[in-house]
Amino acid sequence: MMKQFIILMFSCLLIACGGETTKEKAVAVETPVVNELTPERVEKVQEVFSTIPSPMETANLFYSSGIEYVVEITNPSENVNKYVTSGKKALNLGVYGADLSYANVFDQSQESMIYINCSKKLSDGLDVSSAFDIATIERIEESVNNRDSLMVIIDDAFKIIEAHLNETGQDHLSALIMTGGWIEGLYLGTRTLDKENPDEELMKRIAAQKASLSSLMDLLITYDNTEVIAVENKMKALQEAFDKVDEKAINQEVIFEIADAAAQIRAKIIQ
Repeated sequence: MMKQFIILMFSCLLIACGGETTKEKAVAVETPVVNELTPERVEKVQEVFSTIPSPMETANLFYSSGIEYVVEITNPSENVNKYVTSGKKALNLGVYGADLSYANVFDQSQESMIYINCSKKLSDGLDVSSAFDIATIERIEESVNNRDSLMVIIDDAFKIIEAHLNETGQDHLSALIMTGGWIEGLYLGTRTLDKENPDEELMKRIAAQKASLSSLMDLLITYDNTEVIAVENKMKALQEAFDKVDEKAINQEVIFEIADAAAQIRAKIIQ
């Protein structure tokens, strides 16, 4: 699945993402919606994987393009306590996973630890705490200054989450995690564009996400789940913007239309 995200618990960061609030505890328990990972969905997931870049691949593009790390454009850690439904937790698990990859590729260790802690909180909230056991924490502590090793651990932890969600009939949450990560990667990419002199290669990579979005939308429409449907509806404006893309002749105006649509969707996801 998406090669992104994971965990790490440093006691000094517990305050950064905060504990569970009384308001959060008081929220009514959601009625679980069982989803089956049907052959059709398996095929759609494979299509998404063949077209969608991982957050790490996207972050590496930023790095290779000479773009500097901008902490202000990532999802603030204090937002983590806002997400109380399983759908919101899943979407923002993807968001923080992308932010983590972005911070990690730029060797922003302090920011990486914050996003790891936020990711842990959300995965725990989805009852997938097994991804963040003592052994994993020890591996992270040993690899905290090794970018490549840390990303391997991230990938391993995410596979645990994916397997758990699929085995418990919650593969729609896996789709939402993927969607949140993809949107955040697109958002980070468009936010780093210089409007006066946008990077040509980055614009090409943004335009190339037309196929990724098509595959992602094909996957989302297979779910009869209110939270998935809500996200799918939000993404229709983005799909309309991507429909104007001609990858042979990159139109700067269209790219910035995509940027605006991505920003609006992302704002709704993280609110």
